[in-house]
Amino acid sequence: MLVWVWPALAVDVLAVIGGIAFATVRGLSTYRLTRTVGGELTAGVDRIGRESDELATKLEKLADSTGRLDAALERLHASRARLNVLLEAIGQVRAAVARVTGVVPRK
Repeated sequence: MLVWVWPALAVDVLAVIGGIAFATVRGLSTYRLTRTVGGELTAGVDRIGRESDELATKLEKLADSTGRLDAALERLHASRARLNVLLEAIGQVRAAVARVTGVVPRK
């Protein structure tokens, strides 16, 4: 009966040592993965921070450009109204000239 105790004890000790080795290898790989992912995560957060700062700068420039665009559109509307008045006056002059030249005989 004692013959079976020693091999069972040896298998048990090997299983415990194997379990400890397996847990150690898995723990080390998990630790390395955590360090790698942590570094990538930190780099990603830094990149997002830089890009958000650049985006804020671009949005401020866009807001300034929008103000200038509104002012230019107002000047364009005023110029267009002035052009319409001048075109109407030219049309009236042409009509008056056409009435006069219509009476004068041609060769």
